[in-house]
Amino acid sequence: MTQRSREFFYCAYSPNVAVDRIVKQIRWERPAQGWVKLNTNGSSLGNPGLAGGSDKNYSSSSKRKTSSSLGKQGREKENQFFRLDRSLLTFMEKTVLPSDKSIKEDWISQLPDEMLISVLSFLMPKEAFRTSVLSHRWKCLCAFLPCSLDFDGLYTMWEIKKRKKSLKFERKEFLQWVNDTLKSCRVSTIDDFRVCFEFDDGSKSHVDGWIDFAISKGVKRLELDFTATNPFKDASHFYRFPNERFTSDKTCIKSLTSLTLKYIRVTGELLEHFLSNCPLLERLHVDNSEDLVNLKICGSSLKLKYLHIIRCLEFKSIEINAPNLESFGYVGHEIRLHVHSAPRLLDVRIGEMNSHPIYYAFGSLSSYLYQLESLTLDVHSYTYDGVDFPEFQTLTKLKHLKVTVGASEGSSLLGLIPLIEAAPFLHKFVFEFMLSENNFPKKARKVKKYPNEHLKEVEIVGFAGRAIDMQLVVYLLESAINLEKIIVNLCAPYVAGIPCPKNIRTTVEYKGAKEAAMRLKEKQLTRAEFVIM
Repeated sequence: MTQRSREFFYCAYSPNVAVDRIVKQIRWERPAQGWVKLNTNGSSLGNPGLAGGSDKNYSSSSKRKTSSSLGKQGREKENQFFRLDRSLLTFMEKTVLPSDKSIKEDWISQLPDEMLISVLSFLMPKEAFRTSVLSHRWKCLCAFLPCSLDFDGLYTMWEIKKRKKSLKFERKEFLQWVNDTLKSCRVSTIDDFRVCFEFDDGSKSHVDGWIDFAISKGVKRLELDFTATNPFKDASHFYRFPNERFTSDKTCIKSLTSLTLKYIRVTGELLEHFLSNCPLLERLHVDNSEDLVNLKICGSSLKLKYLHIIRCLEFKSIEINAPNLESFGYVGHEIRLHVHSAPRLLDVRIGEMNSHPIYYAFGSLSSYLYQLESLTLDVHSYTYDGVDFPEFQTLTKLKHLKVTVGASEGSSLLGLIPLIEAAPFLHKFVFEFMLSENNFPKKARKVKKYPNEHLKEVEIVGFAGRAIDMQLVVYLLESAINLEKIIVNLCAPYVAGIPCPKNIRTTVEYKGAKEAAMRLKEKQLTRAEFVIM
């Protein structure tokens, strides 16, 4: 090897990820033009001028678990590049460190603080704080990292849902992790503060402290996702947002631009207070809050661009007068929806619960449908008549259409076709399908096929390979004459994005769906890329 390199080892315990000790060997090679890739996932590097870490002693199972714990943001950061100081390049140009275990000199401690902080900033908080085992200096440096705190327990929650882990034990571990991290944090400001784990009112004192911490640090984006593993959990036990801390005075949170609250009890009065006292607030998302009943979004000075209210069972009415609103979403029972002014509205999501119709919503939105670029519909129908959709005017600007349907075998999905044809310039169509066990005798329906010249990409999630969804897929393959790609995902929508469990992949239903997808792929007449997942 012509390039000089230096090797070092470190070991770390991962109590929330893997039970085994992880021993990793990292090789840093001198790069071209002073660029180095921070890489510990064992992937190959296509550019010979870029160097990365070799992951020789890292088991594939541990790798999968660690990757899952990082989340989307962490995986993106793994692929980022950073500029190294000239002193580190000089450091790497020294003689290769022999692999003799008797050498105990701490080469890492020779690096300047600024450089170590730069390296650590590319890791997720959990991983960054574990690096304290590398050197006695690293533990203190973690407290000064530029902060975007993302406490992601999604993988652990999935394991709890599958009953592979204990919620009580993992919650205690998670609480300690967050509290210890915040206690050692010395930064003056943070951009992002996110917690994703199941918490309820039993952890109120801890969560209240986290919120106070985030606000005191001038947080810009605050997300508390306390989604319950049990969908039938009593909502009265959900964590209650501390209303009195904000509505009792005129506290102005000048820095807040985004607020996401899931499975949290929050009132309309508090949300209106945030809108009035957070002048930069652009994004508001509330999911599963039974304390939310009425909401008024009014004000010519509002910066709000994104507003989604999802599955709030006691929600009754909403009034919207938002000059900058671009995305609006509502999923739930029929409500009094009044859209007085939303001149910039481009994206709409409307969904039903318990077979409540969604027609009412489009009466209030009729003045803005012509300008929509993206539309998402959630519809459930378990009747003989099949799935019906509102009749739309021509949606000339619509580029993206996503439809989630729950239906019974024997009913029909052909009611979707007029909606697809109402968007002559549709570019991408995503269809999520959940098949009910209820069966009805099939009702034959003939469909006229109109060529669709602009549809380029189709994605089917939850493909069952039954007559009900096969007929729709065949229609799309035959009508989209310029189709470039079709993705057929055999896993149900609720597990999409998570590696499909083995117990699902071995079922008769899964194997039957895969065989049906393979037959479609073999018989398709288009040149479109056909991907089966």
